Parts: sequence; C-alpha cells; structure tokens
Amino acid sequence: MSEIQKLLAHERQSRKNNLKVIDKSDDVCLIQIQSLCKDLHAIVDRLEQNTISEMKSRKTSLGNKIQADVDQVDDVTEKLQKLLEAFKDGCDTNEALSYIGFTKCHDMIFNAQLLLQDITNKDDFKMSFEPFKGIKEYMSSLKMLGEVTCEGGKKPLPGPDHVFEVETQVQHNVKVADDGETCYIAGICRLANGEFLLSDTTNSKLKLVSSSFKVISTLDVPDFPRELSSTGQLEAAVAVDNLKDRHEILLVRVKAGKIEHTRTIKLQHRCLGLAHCGGHLYISDWTALHVYDMASGQSRQLYIDWTGEYPVHRCAVSPDGSQIYITNRNKHQLIILNKDGTKLSTLTHPELQCPYYVHVTPQGHLFVSCVDLGTVVQVVTRDGKKTVKTLAGTRNYLTKPVSLYFISSNSTLVVRQFENDNIIELRLK
Repeated sequence: MSEIQKLLAHERQSRKNNLKVIDKSDDVCLIQIQSLCKDLHAIVDRLEQNTISEMKSRKTSLGNKIQADVDQVDDVTEKLQKLLEAFKDGCDTNEALSYIGFTKCHDMIFNAQLLLQDITNKDDFKMSFEPFKGIKEYMSSLKMLGEVTCEGGKKPLPGPDHVFEVETQVQHNVKVADDGETCYIAGICRLANGEFLLSDTTNSKLKLVSSSFKVISTLDVPDFPRELSSTGQLEAAVAVDNLKDRHEILLVRVKAGKIEHTRTIKLQHRCLGLAHCGGHLYISDWTALHVYDMASGQSRQLYIDWTGEYPVHRCAVSPDGSQIYITNRNKHQLIILNKDGTKLSTLTHPELQCPYYVHVTPQGHLFVSCVDLGTVVQVVTRDGKKTVKTLAGTRNYLTKPVSLYFISSNSTLVVRQFENDNIIELRLK
C-alpha cells in the first residue's frame, strides 16, 4: 500500500506543478494579446475581450480538470491511510475484523490502481496563443484575435476497429550472464512505472527489465515459470508448472528495483496460461479454463474441452471482463466465451494456423501469435464479422513468436519468441 501512496503523491505533485505551468503560460499569452491590441482601437477592444474571455475559459477548464485529478488523489490517499490505520488497529485482536479489513483494503487498492493508471496516462496540459496572420486587414470580420490552443490530457488511441501496420521493428537481447540455457520468455507484462516483468521458463527466472529493455534484476523461481499477468501497479501473478507435481501461482511485487516473492497459491490442476481481470485469475491447463478469486481464494472450472491436444492453450480477457478468448492449437481456432464460460463463437481462418498466444489491448484490439507460421495476426471486425489479418512475419525478425504485450502509450507490440534471447519491439501505426 505504501508504494501506491508514493506513486499517488508523485502524480499529485506533478499535476500541481502543471497548474503553475498553466499560470505562467497564461501570463505570456496575456502580454502577447495586449501588445497586439495597442493600435487596433474600438474593433480591437471587442476582439480583445472575446479572446481573453476564451483564454480564461480554457484556463478554467484546464484548471478544473487538473484540480479534479488532485482532489481524487487526495481523497483516495486519505481513505487508504484511514483504512490502513483501522486495519492495523483491528488486525491483532479480531480475526473477523482482519478479514473484513483485508477485503476493504483489496477493493480500495484496486480502485487506487485504476485511478493511478488513468492519471499516469495523461500528459501535462499546455496553453499558448498564436495571432492570426493579417490581423489588421481582417480584424473587422474576426471573432477573436487568435487561436487559444491546449495540449495534453489523455492521448487519443485508435479504436478497436483500427487495423494496424508495422512501422519499425527493433530487437533487444534479454539474456543475462548466469543464464545456462537459451531464453524462453513465456510471459510479458508492463508495470505502472514503465518497467517490464518477464518469465524465463528455461532458466527458471523472473526478469525485471527497464523501458528500454535492459535487465535490471532477476529472481530465481521453481521449475518452471510460465505465463504471467499484472495484478496491480507493481505486482504480478506468475504461473509455475513442471507438468508433474508442481502447480502454483506465485504472487510477486517490485520494490526498489528488486523482485520480491510475496505469496504462493497452490492449485490442484495444471496452470500454464494466465490472465488477470478485476481481481480474478483466469488459468488454462491445456484442456480446461479455471477462474480463481484472489480475494476469497475460491476457484471454479469455467470451460472444458477434451478433444485433441491443447484445446485450451492460452487465454485473454477483454478489458471489461465480458469476453474471454482461448486459443485451440490443434484445431487452429480462436474460441470466444462470455464471462460465464458459454461459447459465443469460434473463429477459423487460413492465416490463423496453430494459434499459440492471444492478447487483448485495453482498447479492445486483439492479437494472436501463430508459432508454426512465424507470424503475428490481428483479429479485426469487417462488415460485422471477425476476420484475420497478418500483421508481422519473417520480415520483422519473427521466427516462432509466442508471448505478446501491447503498449498503448506508443502503440508498440512487444513479441517474445520460442527459444530465442531477443525481444522484438514492433512499432505500429
């Protein structure tokens, strides 16, 4: 909880500093406006008032948006502190109160994470003034002296129907000195601070990687770490399974540049694919999909398919939790379920061969890696029906792509390949 409070405090100060920048830009704009108005007489008076009024309105609007962020951070920080104090006071004397406090803490932390994710995706606002060209000749027909523009806020992102293309591709080596085997990065997720967490199956390691894909630290884990998924700002769950007697979920967190193991969840079934949404872990065991409630510790089977090999290979969950996507490798299918596990549809396509990994972005874009073809495809909707478009292949350094992760802030798809030390960074447009 203290890590979240620190991040909230940092973002609060950043937004307060942005208010000061807006105040300074307001002064600069006002000087420009007034200097231009000196020789424009009566008509200029009217235009000046209209322009200043517009500028003040924009400033007020920006200030309200920033202050709203500050107020939200203050409110959540205060509630977190009060809840933490109440939890500490009751945890040693009353087991029931401790459980209630833990549940409330979990809900409050989840809300704080959502707020923090929303704020960190916003740019600082800017305000500037640009006089119209030929102002003296055309001022009688103008409504204002110039255009008051604002920059910042949340970056516009392509909608779920946008079809991406690869603009550039870059390789990054993530092998470390004590890796005894060629890397097999089975899972990738991005943390709130911009760093990445990778699971290296063959070397039984978790790797903390910077935003520029430089390895910061590692953590040795039992055989074999597989897929992982972010469960909080600096937290993640890791599926560990040796296909024999170890079926576990490791909960880890990142603190001061180090990966810390916080808890182990033991399961009675295999755990090979993993996704997280709304406090629930979705776990595939190659034949069935299970959902695990992290708050209550209860687990249930959501979907099962006994036909062929790997009918429930990997899974992903839509941002709102309403749809679940499953790759069926042997039948070359993408299965779409509702949140209750009922099959909604089955997608097949000539370019969807041996689908391995499925990843859905916060905006609803859907990507699938096809390991045998050496391609990454995007599932797109055309005329109301889902189809498949190959996004990347051998020309983009791909050989056997497996795990995927999309970075919304810069439209980058991170691709990890089977038995390969390199991460591929695909910049999309």
